[in-house]
Amino acid sequence: MMNAGYTLAKPFHPGGFVRRKIFEPRNLTIMGAAAALGVTRQGLSDFLAERASLTVEIAFQIEKAFGFNAEALMEMQTRFDLAILRQRDRAAQLHLVGKQGSQPNKFSRRSVA
Repeated sequence: MMNAGYTLAKPFHPGGFVRRKIFEPRNLTIMGAAAALGVTRQGLSDFLAERASLTVEIAFQIEKAFGFNAEALMEMQTRFDLAILRQRDRAAQLHLVGKQGSQPNKFSRRSVA
């Protein structure tokens, strides 16, 4: 397997980053920010609470309104999504290994008495 770049051990959801670094310092409410960005209050709220993924639309609107690079935000989301996927895959692999270890191996030798 080729490792072409740096991978964060525990990538963070971009919603928390945007909330802490962009919205909180400006004392923006969800309703005010949603209106300024031209997005729904519920969609923005879910994103900032880390219950929903960043959309290209929200990333673009954040870039327009606050100057924070949309590609950088989308990269944060991609890294977060990949970390979650890898974590689920590892858990599934461990589950499979655990099941295999608890079942008798049909290819093992049996003693004949």
